[in-house]
Amino acid sequence: MKLKKCASLFIFVITCVVILIVVSVFTNSLKTRQIEKLQDKNVVKVIKRDLHEEITLRGVVTSEEKPLFSSVTAKVKNVFIKENDYVKKNNLIAIFDDTKVKYEIKIKERERQNLYKDLDNLHLKLMECSVYSPFEGQIIEVYVKEGDIVSRGSPICKISKTDLVYLTVAFPKWLFKNIKKGDSILIVLEEFGQEIRGYVRAKSSIFYTSENGFPAFDVEVVINERNIPLKTKAFCIFEFSRQKVRSLNDGITTAEEDVLKSPADGVVKNIYITKFLKVNKNQLILKLSDDEITKQIENIKTQIEQVEEQISKYKEDLSKFIIKAPLDGIINDINIIEGKTISEGEKLAVIWSPRNLIFESKISELDLDRLKKGQKVILQFKIPGRIGTQEILNGTVEMIGLKPLEESKDTNISFYPVKIRFKSDKIKRGMHVTAQTKVLIKQNALCIPVEALREENGKY
Repeated sequence: MKLKKCASLFIFVITCVVILIVVSVFTNSLKTRQIEKLQDKNVVKVIKRDLHEEITLRGVVTSEEKPLFSSVTAKVKNVFIKENDYVKKNNLIAIFDDTKVKYEIKIKERERQNLYKDLDNLHLKLMECSVYSPFEGQIIEVYVKEGDIVSRGSPICKISKTDLVYLTVAFPKWLFKNIKKGDSILIVLEEFGQEIRGYVRAKSSIFYTSENGFPAFDVEVVINERNIPLKTKAFCIFEFSRQKVRSLNDGITTAEEDVLKSPADGVVKNIYITKFLKVNKNQLILKLSDDEITKQIENIKTQIEQVEEQISKYKEDLSKFIIKAPLDGIINDINIIEGKTISEGEKLAVIWSPRNLIFESKISELDLDRLKKGQKVILQFKIPGRIGTQEILNGTVEMIGLKPLEESKDTNISFYPVKIRFKSDKIKRGMHVTAQTKVLIKQNALCIPVEALREENGKY
C-alpha cells in the first residue's frame, strides 16, 4: 500500500515538472514571435524608381511644314514633282534656267585670266629693276650713279671676266676646213714658259696674206682658266693628222669684257659697285626704282581678289537654280510650271513630313510648371472612334507659349499653347486625339510602401 502511494506521488511530481517545462517553453516561444513581429514592422524595403506624373491633353495632330521659296528670279526649266508626291531629302524638285549666271562666270574668268597676264608682266618688269653680274669678274668702268635716269639698253658698267682670256692668231689657208669651232688647241706663252689647253671659239671666213706672205685666216682661241697673264704674246699649235701646225703669228692674251646694259627705263635707286671691284656671278650690281611697279602689282592683286570673290558668288548662286527637297515628305500647293518665270522670294511649294508629327494642345496654368521646352515625355494616345486603341510613343516638348490663348480670357484658369514633337506611322496628320502625357518628376527616387507609414498627431 505504501509502495503504491509512493509511486503515485512520484508520477504526480514528474507530471508537474513536465507541465512546468512545457509552459515555460511555450511562453518563451510566444515572446520570441512577438519580438520578431515587432522587428518585421520596423523593417521597410526601399526601392529606386523613376517617378512620373500624368497630364491629360486634348488636341490635334499636325506636322512640320516647310515652304519652299525661290532665291532667284529665273525661268523654270524642268519640274520633277506632282501634287501629293512623296519625296526624299535632296530629291530634285525643279531646275531653273541659269544661262545668264554661267555667261557672267565666263566673263569674269576671262577678266581674271587677263589680270594674271598683267601681273606676270609686272613681275617681269620688277625683275628687270634689279641688275646682276652675268659672270665672275672685275668692274672696269661704271657709267651711272644713283639718281640718274636711264633708258632700256643704255650702258651701266664694263666688266671683265677673270676666268676667261682670249687671243686671235692666224693659220694657213689650207687648214681652214680642218679647224672647227670647239676644237682643242695648245696655247704657248714663251715669256712665262707655260703651255695651256684652250679651244677654238670662232674662225674668220675672210682670207688675207700674212706678213710672211702666206694666205691666211684668223682664229679666235679661248683659255678658260684663272690667273692667266694678260697683254702677253702667245702662239698656238693645232694638231692635225699627226702633225702639229704652228700659228703664223703671235696673239695677245686679252681679258673677255662685256658692257652691262639697262634692261628697262627708270631711275637708278641704288648702285652696289665701284671701279675695279671684283664681283661674283649673280651678284647684285644695281637697282632701278620699282615703287610704281610695286603699286601696280598690289592694285592688280586687289582686282584679282575682287574678281575671284565675284566668281565664287556666281558659283554659289548656281546652286540656287537647282531646287531640292529639304526633308522627306509630301509635296502640296505646287506653284511652278515649266516655262514660267519665278520671282525671287516667290513661294514654290510646301513639303510636310507624314512621320515627323506635332501634337498641338493646350495646358492649364496649374500644370504649366510641369513641362519644359526640350523635355522628354511619354505620349499615350487614345484615338476617337477606336475603342481600346492606344499608341504609346516618345515625344519632345518643342514649344510652350508665353502668352495665354484668347479663349481662356473669360475663364478663371488660363491655358497656354503647347507643341510636342513625335514620330509615328499609325497616328495621322489631322487626327483629334487625347493624350495621357507622362512627365518625369524625379529620376531614381527612393520609394517605400504606404503600409510602412505611421500617423502620429496628424503627421506621418
